[in-house]
Amino acid sequence: MLPKEFKPKASYQLIRLGKNNDGGYLVESKSIEQTAALISMGIGKNWMFEEDFIAHKDIVVNAYDHSVRGFFWPKFFIKSFLSILIGRFKAPYNAVKIYKKFMRFFRGKAVLFYEKIGAEEKDYTNVKKTLERIKEKPIFFKIDIEGYEYQILDEIILNSELLSGMVIEFHNIYDHIDEIRTFINNFELTLVHVHPNNNRIDDQGNPRAIEMSFARNPEKLSESSVLPHPLDQLNVPRKEAVSLRFINS
Repeated sequence: MLPKEFKPKASYQLIRLGKNNDGGYLVESKSIEQTAALISMGIGKNWMFEEDFIAHKDIVVNAYDHSVRGFFWPKFFIKSFLSILIGRFKAPYNAVKIYKKFMRFFRGKAVLFYEKIGAEEKDYTNVKKTLERIKEKPIFFKIDIEGYEYQILDEIILNSELLSGMVIEFHNIYDHIDEIRTFINNFELTLVHVHPNNNRIDDQGNPRAIEMSFARNPEKLSESSVLPHPLDQLNVPRKEAVSLRFINS
């Protein structure tokens, strides 16, 4: 069960950006038109959201991910070679292709900062610093930083006038219900979509993580929201779908 504030109050014009299943997000179409720059927090081996975004509008892209350095790629290549043992003979070739695409994208159309996002002063990059690096405004945020999102929610609210839209994944949500609810209630942007991540669920069948999409002044299609949206996809296809349930609290 989720608080009623977690449910959008209407239906909006949404499009899907990013790869199928995990890594794709529903975005309000008007917010793309309004965007002058994209800040992506959390990349890994999946930057299709960023590719799709700039395919719709040619904008500046700054990405952040401290994890894709050091042994990240060597480990990836080792795993791909070991996959030969289970019959995945093209795995090493595909791994090299992915790496080359990664290097090409982040040396050309996007800038990647190998920095950790958070609110702590030492060894972390805060929201203010990410915004100061970009002259173009307004900005769209994509945030998937494995729990560190809770450290920067207050900063996002303080700088919300600079944003055109945002997609964010909240992790371990039942430990942070009040924080998420407070964020929704104080954020300038409108909640336009919510999607459960079916990768991990609790004993009651509730998702442990949810994805939320926000937009500035979105146009309503109807006064009621429809969940799941026709464009929604399971994060993990082999696992069962999760139904969202909302209660007054």
